[in-house]
Amino acid sequence: MQLELNFESVPKRNARAGDPETSKSAARSNALRAGGQQMVLLKAYYGAGVRGLTSEEAGEASGILVSKPRACYWKRVSEMRQNGLLEVTDQTRPSSVGEAQRVLRITALGRRVIEMMDL
Repeated sequence: MQLELNFESVPKRNARAGDPETSKSAARSNALRAGGQQMVLLKAYYGAGVRGLTSEEAGEASGILVSKPRACYWKRVSEMRQNGLLEVTDQTRPSSVGEAQRVLRITALGRRVIEMMDL
């Protein structure tokens, strides 16, 4: 199966219908960027392959958890799942505090985005 992708075709669900126009404009302008948190996290998922990662593992693997401890990396993971770049598996793994976390893996669309960005 061949995927055709341009960044306009990646849905942006960061702004809700009832949000002010400034929020909608910001969401549209926040396309996936090579240095953005979503791309850094997506690259970590790409590297993990079929094993997948929890959001916490992705935060660690990407370096965001350490370099930006207040960053809400789990929100970026959720946004990427909503946009079809990641998918939930039937696995869980314990977090650093022992709570079960869902394991996600990169989708074909997510792999295509990484390959197009040549990361």
